[in-house]
Amino acid sequence: STTHRSIQALAVTALFTIASCALPNSIPEQRGGGVAVLAGTGLEELNPADVAVAPVAIHMEDMSQRHRDAVPQWGLRQAMQRALVRRRYSPLSLDFVDSSVVNASYSAGAVGEQAVCEIIVHSWSERYWATEKRLDVDVEVRMVDPAAVEGSTPLWAARMDGMVALNSVTNYSSEEALRAAVLDEISLELVARMPARNLSAGSK
Repeated sequence: STTHRSIQALAVTALFTIASCALPNSIPEQRGGGVAVLAGTGLEELNPADVAVAPVAIHMEDMSQRHRDAVPQWGLRQAMQRALVRRRYSPLSLDFVDSSVVNASYSAGAVGEQAVCEIIVHSWSERYWATEKRLDVDVEVRMVDPAAVEGSTPLWAARMDGMVALNSVTNYSSEEALRAAVLDEISLELVARMPARNLSAGSK
């Protein structure tokens, strides 16, 4: 259909745009050691292509509004897009996804995606950023089937709780670039144990 072709075009555009972005040079060879996989039986079977990265959900009830406001929601979503491309998924344009957001809530399947990537922030502290350029975070990512009943077990989910920092902070020309690199680090860690999309013949 015309709608599906439009979605595919957006996905392809996003794929090539995001793939061209430079990621940190300090990525270790082994990733995901500090990540807990919470669910993971359905993603390989569904093997989705187009993924909508939903607005960040902040579950930080015990933390101050200052900590909540510090969460770089847009930057986290952009970093997750870049990480998903590394796993061979095709994230849709964030502006396209957000065109279907109502009252800060995204309804799964609203843009015809084959999977939804949900980012949930349970804790976010920049206490040591000024002195050590490190973040202390507790972040969860879920891949959800948009056709599934709300509250169902996700296709895949993982969570990391701990310190995030780069091996070197001298290779970045600005504070903005350094922060983007740290967000990339968080996202790459989270998806390190995510099954990559199967591009072989016969797959979706």
